[in-house]
Amino acid sequence: MAGCIFCAIAASVPVFDPTSSPSPLEQESYPAPFTQHNVILSTQSYLAFLDIQPLVSSACHILLIPRRHYERISDFPKQSASDDVVDGVNSDLGGLLAVLGSALGDSFRDVTDFNIVQNNGPAAGQVVPHVHIHIIARPASATSKDPLQSSSKNTKRLEYASLIFGKGPRSDLDPEAARNTCDVLRAYLYHNYWRKRQRMENSRL
Repeated sequence: MAGCIFCAIAASVPVFDPTSSPSPLEQESYPAPFTQHNVILSTQSYLAFLDIQPLVSSACHILLIPRRHYERISDFPKQSASDDVVDGVNSDLGGLLAVLGSALGDSFRDVTDFNIVQNNGPAAGQVVPHVHIHIIARPASATSKDPLQSSSKNTKRLEYASLIFGKGPRSDLDPEAARNTCDVLRAYLYHNYWRKRQRMENSRL
């Protein structure tokens, strides 16, 4: 869709093996400040990449978006639609969320907990009108504190809302940290998702 930043990103990133990354020659087509080093996984139906302004409280902040433009998750094609129309957007979502969550827990020593947050519409906090799912890794140092044990009632509510709805202060993504994080996550996804998916697809041929 014209003018949609996530559509622009999806159009600029080809499907690729997680052990590699899009060619730097394709960098010119990426919307700034997005780079090929932000991309974790790219399939026919979905794209996973690091948020360029991650939550300060997160160990890792991933966005998962469908390649096709859907403003809200309720706009996804119904299961009765033809396979060509569905294009994996329904069937792939659950598996991708599970494997990305596992990737965070297995790739970062101090991460066991994570949020999956998805907003629909401005009143619900959606900023970009293209379905995107936040997968937010929470380090043990952050999740060990129960926000409900805060000193004041208002603080309890604010901290709890911030935790469960993925809100809070953000900072610009550090390029070197992004490169290192993506290398770790791609290696995990290659062995635990990509190879299995390729074997399944080959078995259907």
